[in-house]
Amino acid sequence: MAYLMLYGSGWTQRWRIAEGMERQIGEAITQVGKNETTQLSVLDPTSDTPATLVVAWAQVAAAVILDSGHGPAHDEATGQYA
Repeated sequence: MAYLMLYGSGWTQRWRIAEGMERQIGEAITQVGKNETTQLSVLDPTSDTPATLVVAWAQVAAAVILDSGHGPAHDEATGQYA
């Protein structure tokens, strides 16, 4: 399971990436800051409902894909924020 995180001036969004869409979304985030728009197939992170997200990349300051399928489970994590 992976998530798309979008950051703008005063806002943040988190979307779950639909199965098989990781590569397409990875390519799309290279448009950050450009005067382009892209339609992405995502899932609402709360309900897993499919949605089409239209991103105006000129309004996005940063984008990152977080893959929650790797790394230690929460009960195995250590550190200040575990």
